[in-house]
Order: sequence, then structure tokens, then C-alpha cells
Amino acid sequence: MKKVILSVLIAMFCASAGATTMCATDDTLAIVLDPIIGGTNHSYNTDLFEWSATFPYGTVWGIATCVDTSGSSNTAVEELRDSNGEIATGGERTGRYCWCQMTHPANSRWVFLSAAGSVADCRSNCARYCGSNVRNNSGFRAGVFGSVGN
Repeated sequence: MKKVILSVLIAMFCASAGATTMCATDDTLAIVLDPIIGGTNHSYNTDLFEWSATFPYGTVWGIATCVDTSGSSNTAVEELRDSNGEIATGGERTGRYCWCQMTHPANSRWVFLSAAGSVADCRSNCARYCGSNVRNNSGFRAGVFGSVGN
């Protein structure tokens, strides 16, 4: 009998050792955005500067912008401004530096992706590159996902 009780206690302890408890209020959605998990697909709309990336756990989407303000790869900023001091809201076409922001299922900060060869190149490819990099690049995905709520 002691062996049975001891076995049950050990099983309960081991089972709870790796578990995580998460609490959410009613009408709250809890999503784990794991930058290690690669995407399965991506899409983009060049004209609207919108992108999306699909993962086994769901789809994230966001916006892109081309401004004349550079950044560090995969690094998020609290507030993105162009050289005139204007706050970027997405879809700007004034520079050659491509920035990406996730807007669903949560808002991320603006994350620097890359410098294009020209303003026209940024306009044509920024949204596509955002979707592709969120899907395929774990370092960039970590920058986007990790900036949510910061």
C-alpha cells in the first residue's frame, strides 16, 4: 500500500513539474507566439503594404513601411519616425529602409528589416519581405514577437 501511495505522489509531482499555469479573464484570448516555430506560408499586398504569415498555430499579419530612418537588424523601436520627425503609421513610401509591424493577433513595435537599394525597390518589396522574414527567419520573428507588450 505504501508503494502505491508513494508511486501516486511521485507521479503527481513529476506531472506537475513541467506544467505551466496560465490564467485569463473572460473574453480574453491567450496566444503563444513562438519564434522557434517556422511558418508554413506567407502572403502580401504591395499596394496596401500589408503582409501575413501562417504558422501551425494560426496566422499573424501586419503592415510594412519604407522610411528614411535606418535601424539595427531585427531590432524594435518604441516609436518609428522619419527624418522629418513624422511618426510612421504604415505604408509610408518616402525612404529605402524597410520596417515591419505585426498588427494581429497583437501589436508589435516596428522592427527594422533591411535597407533596399532604392526607394522604389523598398516600395515594391517591403511588404513581401516582411511576410517572408516573419515566416522563415527565426531571428527576425523573435524581434517581432518579442516586442509585443514592450
